[in-house]
Amino acid sequence: MKIGVVGLGLIGGSLALALRETHDLTGYDTDERARAAAKADGIRIVTRIDDLVPADAVVVATPISAIVPALEQLAARSNGAVLLDTGSLKRTVADYAARAPAGTRIVGGHPMAGTTSAGFSAADPGLFRGRTFLLVPTARSDDAAMSVAGTIARDVGASVTVCSADVHDRAMARLVAGPLAAAAALAVAGAQAEPLLGAAGPGFRDSTRLADTPADLATELLFGSGTDAAAAIGSIIEGLTQLRDAVERGDRDYARSFLQAARSVRSELS
Repeated sequence: MKIGVVGLGLIGGSLALALRETHDLTGYDTDERARAAAKADGIRIVTRIDDLVPADAVVVATPISAIVPALEQLAARSNGAVLLDTGSLKRTVADYAARAPAGTRIVGGHPMAGTTSAGFSAADPGLFRGRTFLLVPTARSDDAAMSVAGTIARDVGASVTVCSADVHDRAMARLVAGPLAAAAALAVAGAQAEPLLGAAGPGFRDSTRLADTPADLATELLFGSGTDAAAAIGSIIEGLTQLRDAVERGDRDYARSFLQAARSVRSELS
């Protein structure tokens, strides 16, 4: 397939590196430095987004706020190309797809992989291997478009799970925005451990890893989820409040039950 990639940061760069082995791959980024870095690594680069089409598919791996503008620009010239985004929120993509020009083919996508590093220098062709790649049908998805999106996901080593935009965003609030908020709060609270903060072991370091997410991306994840993110944070606060109250009243049985339930959920990730 002929595939274009818009956005050559961690996700887009990793997709480009993985897909170029088996597909006719071309990349684009608004940042000249990202284009230069990708070109130096052997990726064919264009200097205008319009030059990615005609193609069989174009993957939009830009920051969340730039996804719909990129889809709008590509839709006018897509001529049947499947437009697949990789953002961590899907309602805005679904909303745009519902009003997109007839004949446009749009599939929502979200590879469940990443690091707190950013930019093409962090790109890794093995980033998606063994991970889940969520696909979200839109009003502009047909069977053939879903098949193309699935092929792209599997060709980078991921497994495919299909869900709706509502299910996706509600789940991501709990799996992404909530943990991000919890990690940030834990990191801020950890400042009270000075002067021994630097001696923190892997428990604190692992638990606060998401606090290292770039502030612009973290803000988009929190506010882009709308009320879902607020609800997720509220659930975390409720759980912490229950644990705090149990500790204050010396209720070891309740705390043990809570912690066992948490361990049971965690075991499902193994």
